[in-house]
Amino acid sequence: MKEYKFWRRGLGLIYFFLSVSFLFHGCATSSKEIKPEVEAQLMSEEDEIKFGYYVDAVVCNEFPVLKDEHLTQKIVAIGNSLVKHSLRPDLKFTFKVLNTETVNAFSGPGGFVYVTVGLLDKLESKDELAAILGHEIGHVCARHSIKAWRSAQKISRTLTIVDIAAIIAGLPPVAGAGGDIIGNVGQRAAHLASMIIYQGYSRGYEYQADELGLQEMYEAGYDPEAMVRVFEKFIKLREEEGRGKGLAILSSHPHLEDRIQHARQFIFQMKNGKK
Repeated sequence: MKEYKFWRRGLGLIYFFLSVSFLFHGCATSSKEIKPEVEAQLMSEEDEIKFGYYVDAVVCNEFPVLKDEHLTQKIVAIGNSLVKHSLRPDLKFTFKVLNTETVNAFSGPGGFVYVTVGLLDKLESKDELAAILGHEIGHVCARHSIKAWRSAQKISRTLTIVDIAAIIAGLPPVAGAGGDIIGNVGQRAAHLASMIIYQGYSRGYEYQADELGLQEMYEAGYDPEAMVRVFEKFIKLREEEGRGKGLAILSSHPHLEDRIQHARQFIFQMKNGKK
């Protein structure tokens, strides 16, 4: 399925706030440990969405959004089909393609999911794309970005609860793509981004997102084995191109071999009703 090579070629990086490039050294390892009623206490959904718009404005100011409505709608359709089977089916997700060559995908608070043209160019099927999107949707559902934000506060003392309140209070109702982000709040957010951008989620959190993504895929009718194929593809890319050539998705995730083993075990349990 090569419609872009799979739909279209083109390609940079997207490592702002979150999923694929994030900091949180928690010990949770299983999607069973996620309790929506507890996660909701971290930040109200309304404030999380507002915060997500702010982060989206920063991302879109930094990286161009691909203006290809046909491609975007196909990604939106696959993404929404997964959301229906997620832990947050009523949250409105926003899916965007970033026109950069770097191979990456990530998500921000409030349901914003980003995938680069560079990554799309490496995928060969809807199932593989569903694996990428499902993983990112999993991060959103588990509120990993909000947890990382709070963890960064505790670890660095860079931001305080007052900072979060200020950001939320100062948000525009709708963040325009390419809008300038100015003022102390924007500077603090940029500082936080620079602090966490080179650190990945803990293995436990990545495993949680993998498990949630696999569940979404399976229930939505996609082949969960595609996630394993994507990991194997990344291993091959790592061997062929190395970590220093635009493969941001490799540097911010746990060892791919471990994730393959974990995913295969979870798929087996899932298909045999043991998850």
